[in-house]
Amino acid sequence: MGFFVWAGILPTCVIAAWLMLRRPVRQFTEELHVDRARDLFRLQREWLEARFLGALAKIDPVERVRWEDAHWHDEVLWARDRQTRTLLALIGVHFDDQGFGEFGEPGPRNSTALFEFRNGRWVADGKRLDEVRPDEAVLRNHRFEPVMTQPRRSY
Repeated sequence: MGFFVWAGILPTCVIAAWLMLRRPVRQFTEELHVDRARDLFRLQREWLEARFLGALAKIDPVERVRWEDAHWHDEVLWARDRQTRTLLALIGVHFDDQGFGEFGEPGPRNSTALFEFRNGRWVADGKRLDEVRPDEAVLRNHRFEPVMTQPRRSY
């Protein structure tokens, strides 16, 4: 009889422990990867912006020309996709006098370029959010959650 009791209690305890600890463990491992991902992004930023423009050219060649003349901001806003848990780098882009689009209305003045950290490397697929700055994207879009980064210590 004692064996059957332990056969039921032990798996129940293991499942309960897993349910309680999985989120803190996931958060801890995600925080470890954020610093490494940030460093990689800083090292590869120019290459990633060029890759972004290349991907954008495949989607819309006219849009690529507009983005080539844009002013890329230096600041990077770090966020995470709540559904996929993918780390994102959001960069604000400002457009000067752009003229008018194909239907006669002016194009967006601000946009946000999205870069994703997948499988240990940064990916630039040409994803963008038009007419939205990075801080607005995180506030408005509930799919994104901000990633709080610790300031680097200088010794």
